[in-house]
Amino acid sequence: MEEAFDYELDTAPFDVIVGEDIFAFIYTTAPQAIRSRVVKALEHLTKAEALRGVDDEMGAIRLIAGEEELVVAIFEWLKLQSDHFPEHADFVKQFKKHPVKQSFYPVLMQFRWVLADLLGADFIVDGLDEATSWTAMPVLEERGVRLSIRDEQGNELIRHDPLSIAISRPDLKDDEVADALFDTFAERVSQQGMTVPDFVRQRADFRNQILYASDEGTVSMKDTLGELLSVFQETYRDLLWTLAVLVGGKPPSKEWGVVVQFFRVYRRVLVESGLIKAA
Repeated sequence: MEEAFDYELDTAPFDVIVGEDIFAFIYTTAPQAIRSRVVKALEHLTKAEALRGVDDEMGAIRLIAGEEELVVAIFEWLKLQSDHFPEHADFVKQFKKHPVKQSFYPVLMQFRWVLADLLGADFIVDGLDEATSWTAMPVLEERGVRLSIRDEQGNELIRHDPLSIAISRPDLKDDEVADALFDTFAERVSQQGMTVPDFVRQRADFRNQILYASDEGTVSMKDTLGELLSVFQETYRDLLWTLAVLVGGKPPSKEWGVVVQFFRVYRRVLVESGLIKAA
């Protein structure tokens, strides 16, 4: 059954954030279970922008809902492609819980920081021992997003699936990297005066604090909707790019790669926060 809209779908907000070609790739390639969530996220963003100066708090609720819709879209893709991805049922089946959805992007942001450093400077690529240095940039092909590995003159050396990489550190074994990434995440959170469970709880409860009063009183937003729109544009961009990479790629195995590492860190965040049980 195809989606039916009682309005003309205006993709401009996502076209601006992620690029018209990337959004078009997701919309035309992904199945309906993913596409419907993406369209709903777009609707939330569009309506949030219309609430600027009118109802900033309700606009913030729309932005949060849009983020969660994109996370669910990613979960739906994992469910549909379970044969290719590491085990994920323990957190995907908890998709209705706000803390589970709200924990996804902070971990993704941690990986983005690490991968940006990795891909923006010299890094190790198997089979390219002759090259002295190289950089990587994403390119969109008909089949999906690929990494173009280029030498110092800008000449392309190889092009491959971005899921076929893994974060490594010379001082750690491969199976220790995920724990180190979690420790870095926890350290960033502690600098804000919180534990990981506190951070997850506070981020997930933000919408409730805006919507509802408590015995202690009411809470008002410190940021304007305009400021939040700027922050959430980055959030939506990262989630849409992640979805595009997933829809157009496959991990090399269920035991190795950046997807495996991400799942391990994300799962540990959920375990530490008491949202799922340890394996």
